[in-house]
Parts: sequence; structure tokens; C-alpha cells
Amino acid sequence: MDNDTNPSYRIMVAVEDHELRRVAVAGLRAAGFCVSAPTDGDAAMMLAESFSPDVVVVDSYLFAPDGRPLHERLRDSSEQYLICITNEGQFRLRTSVIQSGADDAMSAPIHAEELAARCYALLRRPRQMRQRVETPMSSTIVLGPLVIDLGRREVRVDDEEIQTTRIEFSLLEQLCRRPTEVCTRDDLLDAVWGPKWVGDTHVVDVHLSNLRRKLDKGAPGIKVIHTVRGVGFRLANDVTDALELSPAMHSLS
Repeated sequence: MDNDTNPSYRIMVAVEDHELRRVAVAGLRAAGFCVSAPTDGDAAMMLAESFSPDVVVVDSYLFAPDGRPLHERLRDSSEQYLICITNEGQFRLRTSVIQSGADDAMSAPIHAEELAARCYALLRRPRQMRQRVETPMSSTIVLGPLVIDLGRREVRVDDEEIQTTRIEFSLLEQLCRRPTEVCTRDDLLDAVWGPKWVGDTHVVDVHLSNLRRKLDKGAPGIKVIHTVRGVGFRLANDVTDALELSPAMHSLS
């Protein structure tokens, strides 16, 4: 599996159950995929456009903002490969979601290696309608005044470039991939340092504190990162308020 997986492939995992999400995300990252993991329908709809995933793994019981099942809403609005996860034993529901447009279906509990194999099996199929730039991470996330160029690894706030270290950029990128959610320290450690990291979670606070100082100096009138005491970190309202107006990611050539 490791020899075949292209690390530029992006997977979005949209499930509510924490343990299911943890297993899926850890397994897909271990297989070499780039993974984003929103936990609600609002963030999933936005990231389906901004993250430009190649495969979407979605909980059959997660709903879009308009009240429809999320997998149906995603199928209507995109040509990304879609794997739907149902509860154990619900073969009729698995049949139904495939008939309604899902490319594959699995029942929980899932096995991470099987999920990764199914994702790669879908990616081996030609999909006539997919229009995707294959340059790894050649995209820009635009969230109001905050602009993250993933290809060039550049950060701009209110058109002011902010110099960041590799870890600072990666932490900010993770917050942007889950713009409507709080990222715990453990979430950020797993995403940036890897699931095998052994050490004090305070390292996250240190790097984010340094990043905040740079952001405040470069754009003093805009708050980018907000601390949720006892939980973790999220993007501040100065950034997320723009999501309702113009959430977008522009592919670069």
C-alpha cells in the first residue's frame, strides 16, 4: 500500500463519532494521504470545496445545513469519490446510499487499512468528470483576511505577509482545515508531529504563542487564533465570520 499511495491525494473524513474519526484519520495518514476531518455538516460542505478532496468519507447520519443527508448533498454538488459509512448490519442502508450515488459503502466499526485500500481502489478508476489540478497542495485557502498558500507555504493577513516556521505553518493549516471547530492539543499533535509523538502537549502552546506574536505584529487589528480554555484552539471570529460570505479555495496553475 505504501508504495502505491500518492501523498498528494486528499481525503476528507466527515463523521461525528470521535473514535471512528480517530481511527479513520490515523489510518489514512499512515497510508500517506493528506486528511481533513470536519465534524459537522457546515464545515464539511465548506471544506468539500476549499480542501478539494479526491475522496470523501462521510457518516450516513451526518446532515448538511439544509437538512438533507450530507452524502446526498455532497453527491449533488461534486464529482469527488464518496464512501459512506453506516452502522453495523445495515445492509439495506448501504445498498440505498450506493444507489443514490455513493461510490462505496462500509459498516462501522471500520478497519483503517481496509478504508485506505478502498480509497486507493477508487482512485485507480478513471472518472470522466473530475477536473482536478494534480500538483500536490497547489491551492490557496482564503478565509476573509487570512490567506494560506499551501503550495508556496506562505501566510498573508490583510495582504501582509507573515513569516512562519514549518511547524507554525502546519499548525495554522490544521486550524484552517477545520475552520468551524475547536482543535484540541491532541488533534494538533497527531496532525503536525504524528500519532507516535511522545512528549508534553505544551509544545503546541509554545509554537502557537510564537505564531500569534507574528500575526499580531503583521496585522495588529485582526485576531486570527482564539484559545478555548481547557479544550484547545480555533480560528477567531475575525476570520470565521467571512465563511458565510465567501468561503473559497482557488486552484493555482
